[in-house]
Amino acid sequence: MNSKKLLIVVVLVSLVGCAQKPSREIITEDRQISAVPASTLLEQAKRAIELGQFRNAEPLLQQLNFSARTPVETLQYNLLALEYAIGLKHVDQSQQVLNRIDRDQINQSSTKDQVRYGLLKAQFYELSGNNLTAARERDFLSSILEGDIKAENHQQIWKDLTNISLESLLKWAKTAPNTQFADWLQLAAIAKNTSHSLTGHIAAVNEWRLAHPSHPAAIELPGGLALLAEMAQQQPKHIALLLPLTGNLANSGKAVREGFMAAYYQTLQRGYDVPTISIIDTEASGNLTLAYGDAVALEAELVIGPLDKKKVNQLAKLESLPLPTLALNYSDNIAMGEQPNDFYQFGLAAEDEARLIAERAFHLGHRRVLALSPDNSWGKRIYASFEQRWLDLGGYIAERRFYKEKKDYNPEIKALLNVDDSQQRYKAIRRIMREPVEFEPRRRQDADWVFLVALPKQGRQIRPMFDFNFAGDLPVFSTSQIFSGKQNRKKDTDLNGIQFTELPWLLESSELKTIVENNQKRAKGSYARLYAMGVDAFRLYPRLKQLAALPNSKIFGVTGDLSIDEQGKIHRKMPFAMFKRGRPVALNLDKK
Repeated sequence: MNSKKLLIVVVLVSLVGCAQKPSREIITEDRQISAVPASTLLEQAKRAIELGQFRNAEPLLQQLNFSARTPVETLQYNLLALEYAIGLKHVDQSQQVLNRIDRDQINQSSTKDQVRYGLLKAQFYELSGNNLTAARERDFLSSILEGDIKAENHQQIWKDLTNISLESLLKWAKTAPNTQFADWLQLAAIAKNTSHSLTGHIAAVNEWRLAHPSHPAAIELPGGLALLAEMAQQQPKHIALLLPLTGNLANSGKAVREGFMAAYYQTLQRGYDVPTISIIDTEASGNLTLAYGDAVALEAELVIGPLDKKKVNQLAKLESLPLPTLALNYSDNIAMGEQPNDFYQFGLAAEDEARLIAERAFHLGHRRVLALSPDNSWGKRIYASFEQRWLDLGGYIAERRFYKEKKDYNPEIKALLNVDDSQQRYKAIRRIMREPVEFEPRRRQDADWVFLVALPKQGRQIRPMFDFNFAGDLPVFSTSQIFSGKQNRKKDTDLNGIQFTELPWLLESSELKTIVENNQKRAKGSYARLYAMGVDAFRLYPRLKQLAALPNSKIFGVTGDLSIDEQGKIHRKMPFAMFKRGRPVALNLDKK
């Protein structure tokens, strides 16, 4: 290659490539020693970090790096640096600081510093997604903690354990039998067992407590478990199920009904009490007011439904409701305090999934995203939820595009990846030089992952276009809508590699799921998620007051881990799956 051609290739590379912004480092290269005493800097940095003023803490830590001289000062500096990195959610920096802390010095330090070090380690494990090790560390520390710190640690152990799958809880409980930590794992497994009704959970928890009377969790039940018996005494004896069983939404309403009744009959067969159920067709009733009138006339104590979003919006605007209500959809954004009391909302909105994907990607170290979503109200709503959470976390949006349905998505993907710009630059330089130029098309280099919102049909066309346009190495995340609900290995091979959120119902086997699928033709297709929603509606209604009383508590359903916000909206945290060889495979995110 002659020098002119070499120069052109270098110019091309510099024009096409995009430099990435370097990450900020805690430690500077400035080797000047501060005149301020290390003890003063330590106190100032500690105060700034406690107040969350990380920008003020950074220069103080930089000075401390060269001012700390004694072993005690060095340890205090490292503990502060670790707390700083964890506060900023910097996994790599936290690991670096943790690695340089002298374990022998920790063992010889005060109990206060040992506790502080242990709690910071637990926070690091939680930050890095290693919930099992975090819970084990906290359990180890629990015997030497006191007061509020001990109580907070007790609840955090539970929170860590409930972020671990049921399968992993049972597996790790067997590795260390007859230990306090194994007993913690067994209790968490009881809570995560989605086959339990409320009364079944109460019986299982009581049996566990009798077997482990001196365990810290038996003395103080965590996560709202202590409220179970009280909740059982307050359950409605008669429920009105308001669903569309005729009209355009009939198939959806019937799927929810069959899932609900399947959970009802399973509970009945196990010998537990169940309420009377009155099923009311919201379409046959003529309007929502008449349907509610029927529920009141039947002396129902709770309404579950309606399913239609317009009817849920109608309820949300009322000053009061005649009966406590668990709606099976979400109203449009109503200001907090405007909706009536005893009004709860539960559904399968993808907004929760979008936020969860943002958190997962950020946790994995991704920072710059390319986003692709349908050019309609549904796609824009999902993207808006993703964008807000992603930016709140500190992520950067390299570019976002809204696409219209079409037969060929290649031009859209080329534009998103700037491959077309690369080719245009090549053509322009070739015209200037008027001779052949060595050239290899390149994609943009300022993004490290892709957020894709798509239905299966669009996803199968879009995913291969990333490979075709030199972006096969970019991780692609999507919401559950990317999977049809029914395995189709031949078609879904084009979705290979996509990571997506999904309902546990579609990823795990269970006795109830087998019964539903054997009796309902639509239970394996596009309505599968609505059957699961019906199951969780039955299991959720007894726990509404438990969730509302303890905002940090959750129950574990077949649609995800369910929690409630101040507006009475149920939120879902779901597991992740990946398409492998055309099949969705659950990803085990639990770490040892």
